[in-house]
Amino acid sequence: MKVKNILTIFIVCILSSCGDFLKEVSQDEFEPKTATAYQELLNGEGYSTTICLDPITDVLSDDVEGVQGQSYNYTDENLAHRAVYTWQPNMYLLLADYDMTSLLHAYQNLYKCIMACNLVIDGLTDADGTEDEKAQTRGEALSLRAYYYFLLVNMYSMPYNCPGNTPETLLGVPLVIEPEIKDEGIARNTVAEVYAQICKDIEEACRLLDDKASNNIGLFRINYVGAHLLASRIYLYMENWDKVIEHVNTALTNAPALVDLTTYQLSNTFLPQYSTNNIISRDFPEVIFINGGVTGRIKTEATLIKVSESRSDGGLLSLYEPSDARKGIFFSEMSMYYKYWMAKRGTQEQGFVWRTAELYLNRAEAYAGKYVAGDNSCGQKSADDLDALRSKRLSDFTAYTLTTPEDLIEFCHEERRRELCFESHRWFDLRRYGMPSIKHSWYDASGNRTVYTLKERDLGYALPIPQDAMDTNSALKQNELAPERIGEMN
Repeated sequence: MKVKNILTIFIVCILSSCGDFLKEVSQDEFEPKTATAYQELLNGEGYSTTICLDPITDVLSDDVEGVQGQSYNYTDENLAHRAVYTWQPNMYLLLADYDMTSLLHAYQNLYKCIMACNLVIDGLTDADGTEDEKAQTRGEALSLRAYYYFLLVNMYSMPYNCPGNTPETLLGVPLVIEPEIKDEGIARNTVAEVYAQICKDIEEACRLLDDKASNNIGLFRINYVGAHLLASRIYLYMENWDKVIEHVNTALTNAPALVDLTTYQLSNTFLPQYSTNNIISRDFPEVIFINGGVTGRIKTEATLIKVSESRSDGGLLSLYEPSDARKGIFFSEMSMYYKYWMAKRGTQEQGFVWRTAELYLNRAEAYAGKYVAGDNSCGQKSADDLDALRSKRLSDFTAYTLTTPEDLIEFCHEERRRELCFESHRWFDLRRYGMPSIKHSWYDASGNRTVYTLKERDLGYALPIPQDAMDTNSALKQNELAPERIGEMN
């Protein structure tokens, strides 16, 4: 299909005044007429293979820390990563000489995918095909549009539950839900307005896809289980606990069963990062949906960044019990200059993976939230969901002993961190946990250590909108940015 030129026009519309870009469509360009053709358009342009945010989200979080390397580690590529790792407001400039496509163009690529979804949603109304075909495709397109706006608003805006603010007063991202080309710049909507659209889209998507539950469309398209999982994640961020529980309950009726990692065998036990059946691969039985690619991703292999481990600093590795099978499956121990490097992402699929484990974690936190609010009946329900997961992860599992609501919430957060690390959750979670202070250490080639601090409720919790988007959209307002982070020699 030749839809590239059409989509190029549409992405320009998002970022600029676009009257100058309207041109007669070439005769060799594809214009969808049928439901099947719109599904093909969605498969090719709506389901992105270029969006993977872990270059940003994993490196910004407290799941990583700096490490002193050798001279060969201080390459231009690794030095460019420093700008992201230290939360610099000019991080994009320092990555410009290295083709970090997923980072540099995430904003534009997400909107390009949204416009493909808009074309599909709008065009299906008059398309030829059965109502079942159109409902299936529309449900997928609405799910994807909800997902992409969810990513955008959590990358480039302050969180929905930002302390001292309301979502109605916070700048979100521009909402573009129609395929029409407009001749003026597009201003940012509020966070509340963006979430309202996200909820509208995902609720309709769930209704449409529920009726198509029997459709076997594979892991690379969103089915009704995936739509309900996404809905539960969205409402979790909004702290709408009842809606989280409702959508998880529906998803679990047909979600894959939890895998017992205490007996699970990777295809390559010596180098788990090269296993073809690792936890985020298509061959892992818990996987519900896979989307995205890994172009230009940041990882901890052979870089100046490693998995955080210090117990005193709340390092990720310190949170695993000795009997926790996840530590050995997720990470590879090295004897070189740094102890651990990330192995969770293997060789098969390295994009976004949605798994059954998240459903249990989302519902556990929702029950815990209701427990904190005074519903004592929900405390044990939360513990039961946590135990359902932990019994498949710990070889000497013992049930969680319920104590205070505050302790339960904290345990939910820790378990989520252990299970979902390096799957692009932790940074978003830190935002909705109140944006705590984080420290990152950077070691130069001489071994000197500089400590950088992301303060509590720091402006750096919302990333800058890329400058090329600002330059081409006169109505787009930049986030308030933190000053350059100098760091302290230590």
